[in-house]
Amino acid sequence: MAGRSGRGASSVGMMEGAFFVSRTELLSWVNGLLQLSVTKVEQCASGAVYCQIIDACHPGTISMRKVNWMAKADHEYVPNYKVLQAAFDKNKIERHIDVDKLIRAKYQDNLEFLQFMKCYWEYEGLQGD
Repeated sequence: MAGRSGRGASSVGMMEGAFFVSRTELLSWVNGLLQLSVTKVEQCASGAVYCQIIDACHPGTISMRKVNWMAKADHEYVPNYKVLQAAFDKNKIERHIDVDKLIRAKYQDNLEFLQFMKCYWEYEGLQGD
């Protein structure tokens, strides 16, 4: 596949192209990929969107029935991140998930994680194309 440099996608650094992708581009990508209508990066804080992205990259490695789609409060988001971490472990994705920051629904934290997810998708998710 073009663009692969022989290293794992989980070792993506902050200088990768996806980390320079705008909020608008990221939201358009997420909505197109997952058939959603996310309007703010902060809406990803529940972890459900991140779970869907990893499931799109590695079908069947996320237990989607365990994802709480209706989570509204930060304490309800935590189990979604446990599901996500299990998928990261299963797929050997060596990326720390700072759950405490992400569940607070702060723009910058979720923007950076979404940028990582887009970069990961570009390395792993396009394999089937």
